[in-house]
Amino acid sequence: MLVIILLSLFLNVFWVAALLIMAIGLIGIALGAFNIQWNFFVKAIHNGQTHSRQIALTFDDGPHPVYTPRVLDLLDKYAVKATFFCIGRQVTQHPEVALELHKRGHLIGNHSYTHAPTIDFHTKVKWLGEIHRTDAAIAACIGRKPCFFRPPYGVTTPHLAGAIRVSGHSVIGWRVRPYDTARRTPDRIVRTILNKTKPGDIILLHDTHDRIVPVLEQLLPALKRRNFTMVTVETLTQRHAYA
Repeated sequence: MLVIILLSLFLNVFWVAALLIMAIGLIGIALGAFNIQWNFFVKAIHNGQTHSRQIALTFDDGPHPVYTPRVLDLLDKYAVKATFFCIGRQVTQHPEVALELHKRGHLIGNHSYTHAPTIDFHTKVKWLGEIHRTDAAIAACIGRKPCFFRPPYGVTTPHLAGAIRVSGHSVIGWRVRPYDTARRTPDRIVRTILNKTKPGDIILLHDTHDRIVPVLEQLLPALKRRNFTMVTVETLTQRHAYA
């Protein structure tokens, strides 16, 4: 009888431990998927050379017909070059804006074609469709195929990893994310960036909301006063932006 009781206790403890290990594993996988800096499924580039005071500003989700041109004017004012990770559908809808940012010396990277809320559930084949379709939209607009890719929401999955191995893109992450699309004030966004930015960092912003203009009006001169030089991701990482 005692043996049966002990065996029952052992089995109960075993299953509890097994379930706990599985839960911890699933939590770890989820955290790895949602934190691009962990390089859990995909090895991404988050910064560049740190021996100089170069940093890279990047803008996601455009081109936007209203805000992107205003961003371009501010970048011109302060002689700054940046990298724009564009949604393919936006490039197709606003090719004149994408072409203008290319003409002004900025880089365009691939940020998927749809940026759909369910995109992280895509299969490898669907991911390849998103990536290739965006490459084609950008190439049709500026005559060059991008080599840089940034995952929507910064989420990575095994299916995306498989697609990247086929497409050969360099995956670009970031070191500084001020969550500028949240309802934060421009002052708070700028303060977050200034407090966190170090030489070699890649900074994530968006050229799709009304706060980006007052943010850049404060941020660009403030970064220059701190002797940072803002360059493209290509210059910062010494990797080719186009095939």
